[in-house]
Amino acid sequence: MSKHDDVMRGLGIHGQAVVATIEMIVDLGRREPDLETVAQRIGVPVADLARIFPDDKSLLIAVAEQALVRLMDSCTKAIVKINPDDAVAQFLALGNAYVHWAADHRVQFHLITSHPSLNAMQVPQLRRYLDSMVDLMTRMLERARDAGRLRENEDVPMIVLSSRTFAYGLARMVVDGRMEELLPSRPPLEAAEIAMTDFVKRIARAAAKRPIHCGDR
Repeated sequence: MSKHDDVMRGLGIHGQAVVATIEMIVDLGRREPDLETVAQRIGVPVADLARIFPDDKSLLIAVAEQALVRLMDSCTKAIVKINPDDAVAQFLALGNAYVHWAADHRVQFHLITSHPSLNAMQVPQLRRYLDSMVDLMTRMLERARDAGRLRENEDVPMIVLSSRTFAYGLARMVVDGRMEELLPSRPPLEAAEIAMTDFVKRIARAAAKRPIHCGDR
């Protein structure tokens, strides 16, 4: 029995179905594996699977939700390693954690951001995670502002929007294999971290009351 079989055997039907769906998207190029096909792959009656997932879309939502849970976990772990008094450095760590998550979960990244029949912002079960990320970014920037590192009248929501747009674009380029074209001398994730650092530093300088560098205390 392979390691994969051992892992699958240790999962319940829910977990097996999520893993099988990801594998079928990767291996078979199927954007929306249906319940019947997934049931066949994991060797359970489709009726058993349907008791957990009422329809095909609910299975895709489960795949996306699992990935978003991992995103939140990765971001939390990255942030707690940074000095809590340095909100700018935490903001940078958050951005890098997002890009690394996308690189590690390419199928789920595409599913969440560009699947034709799954708009994560319109699915409450998924949107709560995305809203939590926005709230986290906002609170970091507000702390930076309260600490005097951003101007008092700085438009925090606009910085959040600009940052989300940049991070998404950077993650997309990593996932799609485009970073090699732009900075071939560096590995893709290293190149992405360089770009992220440059972006955050420029945002911080532009919004600061005084000259600022990521990692300043």
